[in-house]
Amino acid sequence: MSGSPKYSQAELERQRQEKLEANRRRQAELEAKSRQEAAEKERKRQLEARRQEILTQLQNLATQIKKQSDSIYPEAWQKLQQKEQTLKQQIPNVTLVNQFSSIEQQIQEIAQKWQEAKQQKWRHEEEAKRQEEIERQQLALEDSDRTLQTIQTDAQKFDPQGLSSVQKSLNQVKKLLLEGNPVPVRQPLQTTQKAIAQLTQSVGQHKQAWQQRKNQAEQDLGTIQAIITGIKADEVINRWQGNDIETLLTLEQQTEKAIALENFEETANLLNQVNTTQAEIIEKANQAQLKADQRDYIADSIAETLQEMGFSLVYRQPEYAEHPASAIILGAATNSGKSISVSVPVEGEVFYDIEGYSKQTLAAVGGGSAAVCDEAEGVITEMHEVLAEQFGVKMGELNWEGKDPNRQLRQADSLPKNPSNSLRRF
Repeated sequence: MSGSPKYSQAELERQRQEKLEANRRRQAELEAKSRQEAAEKERKRQLEARRQEILTQLQNLATQIKKQSDSIYPEAWQKLQQKEQTLKQQIPNVTLVNQFSSIEQQIQEIAQKWQEAKQQKWRHEEEAKRQEEIERQQLALEDSDRTLQTIQTDAQKFDPQGLSSVQKSLNQVKKLLLEGNPVPVRQPLQTTQKAIAQLTQSVGQHKQAWQQRKNQAEQDLGTIQAIITGIKADEVINRWQGNDIETLLTLEQQTEKAIALENFEETANLLNQVNTTQAEIIEKANQAQLKADQRDYIADSIAETLQEMGFSLVYRQPEYAEHPASAIILGAATNSGKSISVSVPVEGEVFYDIEGYSKQTLAAVGGGSAAVCDEAEGVITEMHEVLAEQFGVKMGELNWEGKDPNRQLRQADSLPKNPSNSLRRF
């Protein structure tokens, strides 16, 4: 037998292979549960953060209404207080983030009712002071102007053309009113008031639709963040596919940018990409972990077999400690000074390095000579038999470079593709 490394194929019998796969599935279920728990924790954090945000909005509005209570009628103030208290009682019972959209809309309605109540009291007080028609027109004009100012910011965003048209009409009414004749003011004033009411309704509808799209986009972002949190909490994924998490982080950044640019429709597609990428990462990590489990089982089986054959295990260590896919290197020796080293990779040939066994040189086919070591070959062959019988590990035929073909019971399936990376001593 030559002094080159020995190698053979390692294959698990079906029963043990299925056992390993079953173990991996059970472990994957535990890992999935861990991811789900991490994601659920993140969803709860988002829920509580949103709850506090909504509660703060409501409290701020209630404080403003209380400070300016004299600007509205007591009856209106009491109604606003009742609505505020009702919402305040609902907030602790919300269990889903998207349910806050309805509460937030009701808060906006309270704010709108407050504005309307202030407008109402202001208008009534002004009407009481003004008895003449011109005074009523002036009041109506100011009322329209104040209403327009209330929605101006939103109108500039959601209906700038409608805002511009209403402002022109309003300015025309102001010019007519300055002339002191109420008659020509009546129709333009009514038209302008109607246009403002239509603009207010249009802007409100556009804003509500915009808010719904924004809320959905932010919900998509929250789902993406929860997924990433779960992935980061998975040790198996971090071990094998840690670099792929950057892809998810990039998608998260793209989602945040889409929301910032108000491209809300893009977030659903980005969420789909995150789900697809997550599934691919999990599948790759599980496959890599299964191969590592197979490697460890084979290495443990070889170590136990060598000990049963009279060897003492000297070391068991990864070839590259920093890489999870590293081959496992086993070293064992007898009291007589004979030793064997075994390299077990995650896939590919198992290599042997034998020392302390006598060698002899025999004539090789085609001339020349070939080194053989029947004693060492016998030890490895015996180990293969024990591995198959006790552990279900089926090792292929023992091969080495320069092996005399006449000594083979059958043709070797393959030779190492890169012998320079294998163990060399024999």
